Amino acid sequence: MKEILNQLSETVNRRIESDEKYRKKLGKVTKTFCITFDGKESYNFSLDNGKISEIQDGRKDSDIMVNVDSDTFRKILSKEIDPLSAYIEKKITVKASLLDKLLITELFK
Repeated sequence: MKEILNQLSETVNRRIESDEKYRKKLGKVTKTFCITFDGKESYNFSLDNGKISEIQDGRKDSDIMVNVDSDTFRKILSKEIDPLSAYIEKKITVKASLLDKLLITELFK
């Protein structure tokens, strides 16, 4: 899953650099994230002033805590499953403020 997160972070970083509208939305945001897959493997990273940091191994208390199974995450990324539907069906859980939950939606569009 780390490789998938690395690819995703590269895609988001490129989009922030090239898309002025996207950069305006995310360019000044500073948040920490921790994603746990299948209740086992965890990774953390930050979004700091328009750039996603290197993905680090391990669980870390963060502004945004996500728990998801690997299959659901892949389906969200491939657009087979809508993230909101996955959230409503409790296939993904997010511990964050409402504004941070909206940030996640914007980040992974």
